[in-house]
Amino acid sequence: MSSVNRWKIAAALLGVCCIALIYRVFDQGITRTYLDASQETSVQHIKLLTGLVGHEWLGLPEEQVMSRLKAYAASQPPGSIVLKREPETNAIYLEGVRFEFRNGKLVNVT
Repeated sequence: MSSVNRWKIAAALLGVCCIALIYRVFDQGITRTYLDASQETSVQHIKLLTGLVGHEWLGLPEEQVMSRLKAYAASQPPGSIVLKREPETNAIYLEGVRFEFRNGKLVNVT
């Protein structure tokens, strides 16, 4: 095999590698764009739902909110929902959503 043929094969292989890398970069860029859009939509939906819950439940006693959250958690598969109460901060946490209380009444959902 002559040195010219070796250079042609090496150039062809490098060309294929460059095309594959260019395709990968564009594919990752498109994937990232869709991922960012999906994440932004999810964040908007979470804000909407926490605002709705906060508006509807605002002023409810802590016991009533806790009983509603326990009923919801019990309706889900066991171990899939984390519900915890922290008396020192006057808050209840449901999977990262914080229900804040003052004087035993719900004042904020974040």
